[in-house]
Order: sequence, then structure tokens, then C-alpha cells
Amino acid sequence: MFPTKAHVHGIKRQEVLREAAASFNFKGYHATSLTEIATSLGVTKAALYHYFPNKNSLLAACFEHAMDVAFASLERGRKEGKNGRDRLVLTISGYVSQLIDELNCCVVLMEEHALEPGDRTKLVRQRDRFERSLRALVREGIDDGSVVPCDPKLAIFVILGAMNWVPKWFKPSGAWTPEQLTVALSQIFERAVSSSPAAALPRDVGDLPTHAPREPARQLLLAKRTTIPKASSRAAPKQKRRAGGKSLK
Repeated sequence: MFPTKAHVHGIKRQEVLREAAASFNFKGYHATSLTEIATSLGVTKAALYHYFPNKNSLLAACFEHAMDVAFASLERGRKEGKNGRDRLVLTISGYVSQLIDELNCCVVLMEEHALEPGDRTKLVRQRDRFERSLRALVREGIDDGSVVPCDPKLAIFVILGAMNWVPKWFKPSGAWTPEQLTVALSQIFERAVSSSPAAALPRDVGDLPTHAPREPARQLLLAKRTTIPKASSRAAPKQKRRAGGKSLK
């Protein structure tokens, strides 16, 4: 019924990650400072050290979260898909929906060069394993007839390149909802590899139906942001979120 101290700490840590990822995606890692992240959250820079010792640890945590999302989506796709194409599309749609969720903290996967050597080695190992798994789904689809014969490696490189760039340009406050964009992208990717592609795609993403409302717990987080504890009585002024155009409450 009541959140534990560890649970509250985890929620606040996630909020710091979310803000950091938004800033990294908008300005780039090197052009973003911890002071700017703290200002966007309405806290002092010292308050961030309750959760992360430095900026590089923030970036590493963003990448770690992105890979957790990737493998969770892969597991879902494997369990729910009827054939190789279905499993691939379910994995992709799950991954994209998390990349662009305004409550999430996935960062553009183009900043790996900024990681410390050990963190980068870990990321590359995880990313390669995810890519190999996706290629395997393409091969499964080719074998069962649901995917058109193609080069799995190239197909996945194209799909991942497009997916991983989405957080760079997508704005939750824009004309398209995350749900609409997820559906539209999934349809494009599916049509690209399907052995029986759809005759047409939506002419306007904004015309796609929006999925059911978020579950109550997520609605509560949207309505009431958890406050990050301030390191002093004077906090930096709040600013609008750069990536989403929304201010923290």
C-alpha cells in the first residue's frame, strides 16, 4: 500500500535518467552539463549525486536501460508471435514504444563513443547479442515463408538505424502520439520485410487510432511527478523540458 524508501529512490532515479536522456538526445552528450540537467529538474547539481556520481554514469545507465527494454521486447515477441515476421514486428513495436515513451529514459544509441571503455565494451556485447537475435527472427521468417528472402544482417541494420534515431526527432508534445508513431513505424518495417506486404500505408499518422489509456499507476506519474530532494533550500529555477516541451511538476 505504501512505497518503501528503496522504491521511492528508484522512482526518483528514473526521473533523473529520463531528464538526462532527453537532454542527451536534444543537445548531445558532450554539449549537456549536469548543471543543465539539475536546472531542468529544479534542483541543485549536488542533488544529482544522490543517484549518480558523474555524467558518464548517467549515460551508461541510459544505455543499460535501453538494452533492458530491447531484450524485454524480444522476449515478448518470441512468446506472442505466430511466425518469424510476427515475432520480429512485436519485438520492434515493443522496443519503439519504450524508446519514445515520455516516462522512459532511452537515449539515442549514437553516443556510445562517449562511454568509458568498460561500459562501451559491455554495451557493444549486449547490442551485438540483440542484433543477432533479430537476424535470427528474420531467418525464421524466411524459413516459414512470412518474410521475403533477404539478407538478415542488412535488414536489421536498416531497421535498427531507423529505430534508434527516433528519440532524436520525436516530440511527445507534437502532432503524433507515441502510440500512433509506434503503429506507423511497425507497419513500415513489417511491409519492408513481409512476403505478403500490405497494399498501402496510412497517409496521415495522425489519423491512426490512439491505444487505450495508460494504466492508473502510469497516469499518476504523468499527473504528479515525483520530486527530487533538493540539496539546499534554494533550488535552481525550473525550465521546460527540451525534448518534450513539458515542465516537471
